[in-house]
Amino acid sequence: MNDMHHAWLGSYEISSTHCTGLNFARHSHDECVIGVNLIGEENVWLDRREFVAGPGSITLYNPGQIQGGGAADGAPWQFVSLYATADQLAHDLGLAYVEFDRAVCFQPALAQSLAAAVHGALSTDALIRELNEDALVLALAEVVSLSGVRLPSATAPGNSLISRAQELLAEQLHQSLPLEQLGDELGLSKFHLLRTFQKETGLSPRQWAMQLRTRRAKGLLRNGVSAGQVAHDLGFADQSHLNRHFRAAYGITPGRYQNVLQR
Repeated sequence: MNDMHHAWLGSYEISSTHCTGLNFARHSHDECVIGVNLIGEENVWLDRREFVAGPGSITLYNPGQIQGGGAADGAPWQFVSLYATADQLAHDLGLAYVEFDRAVCFQPALAQSLAAAVHGALSTDALIRELNEDALVLALAEVVSLSGVRLPSATAPGNSLISRAQELLAEQLHQSLPLEQLGDELGLSKFHLLRTFQKETGLSPRQWAMQLRTRRAKGLLRNGVSAGQVAHDLGFADQSHLNRHFRAAYGITPGRYQNVLQR
């Protein structure tokens, strides 16, 4: 059995694999590689060293490192992987460069968080993918920090910068504003944008934008605009997405809300 799902999430390549007895010949990558073992043990050969990574382990490979190994014959193995250039990872985390000092970290809770974000990012639902990109960046910051890389401390951006971020999100509400574009507009890395925005609002930028969409949807529905038109005007993928988020926020579907107002 060899079940693999592969996708691109912005500048990251991600994959989820469920297999039996899979082995890789010795090879290297141009990118940084971060792996999370979920089920089974991986026998790793890395630059003339050997070690075992079991469930809850996060493996870290620098570009160009020779690696190989896999699961024993007949043994089940489930893992997720993320590939990112060192420059991209450094840019997203606000670092000058990235180089892992440790090859493996045993952090079951973080491993589960990282795996959950990768699985969510493999969703066919665009909104779910975007929200899990946020979670993935924050989890990567933890992983990189644990590996021995010190994350830079950020000067508090202040309310004015967060207000500007909210203005930009509101101006682009009809479409998704990429996290990297928003960060570049504000002079912040993805990580520092997420961390500071959440500290000020309790939400990620995309979560904040979604609550604003649903709030504006409520006003338009109240004024008699059809749910289909509301979904189109406010950047929902389709009416079912509007229904799902509106109901989650207000406990009622858009159609039911309009029916109640007409009584």
